[in-house]
Amino acid sequence: MTNHPRVKLGRINGDNAYNVVLDMTIPYKDVLQERLTRLQAFTSNNSLEQATALINEAGVQCTSSDVDKVIFGSKGLIPSTIASLAGNNNNRPKSYSGRLTRRDGSPFFFSEDGRQYVRGVIVHGHYPLKTPTHLFTTIRNCIESNLNLPRYIRHEIQEHDETVDRDENNNPR
Repeated sequence: MTNHPRVKLGRINGDNAYNVVLDMTIPYKDVLQERLTRLQAFTSNNSLEQATALINEAGVQCTSSDVDKVIFGSKGLIPSTIASLAGNNNNRPKSYSGRLTRRDGSPFFFSEDGRQYVRGVIVHGHYPLKTPTHLFTTIRNCIESNLNLPRYIRHEIQEHDETVDRDENNNPR
């Protein structure tokens, strides 16, 4: 069987919460490396004070200390990305689904407890950023959006979700 290179994920209930095309052929480590490259370029081209000013100009009021923690802190963007590349990142959300196994011939992955997922790199459309419950999440979302960091998502299939398999040229299969 052939695994599908892309999948379109959307909602059929009209709420338009997300509508994306995911590329499932791009390895997660490639996404991490690209994120790290862009973050390092940003930090090498901007002082902490310049970065903070840019984030403040984007509408997020914060201090240089806040930005330092989000980028360089123990759970920051750069250390977490480096740890993920090395395969030893323990900074995962409580909702982390663990290892996923692909169902051959489909775009779906399953968790050990049987929940169904799609995963991949967003190549088109919109998918919500993590809902900010803290200033640090707001800063992180701002950085991710403004640096256009590639987003690799794992999405648990829910009621009212619709998936359409796509080929490498984004045509329905």
